[in-house]
Amino acid sequence: MKLYSKIILTIPVVIGLIYTLTFFSVDFFLWISKNIAPFEYQTLTVGIIIYPPMIYIIYRLWSFKNIEKEIKWNWTFLLILFTIVTMPMYIWKKDDELFKENKHNTIT
Repeated sequence: MKLYSKIILTIPVVIGLIYTLTFFSVDFFLWISKNIAPFEYQTLTVGIIIYPPMIYIIYRLWSFKNIEKEIKWNWTFLLILFTIVTMPMYIWKKDDELFKENKHNTIT
């Protein structure tokens, strides 16, 4: 994956991470309890921003033909359950490793 693709796919996760970190503020919890409707809109917006890159990454993961299905399933579940944490790890490290492994298995 090229550098600009990695950056573009990482931006939504950074937005989601910043949004998640705002929950550690007591003032923000008080604001949410008074204004639950805007909170629902915010969560929907963050979800709409995060899910398309996640779907693309899972599609890319399953496009590797020479990678074991167990590895694909493990990363799929991790990407779905722990999106904000695992997407950057997959984008910046694991995708290149799987790409090289897929290419190496094709050659041999």
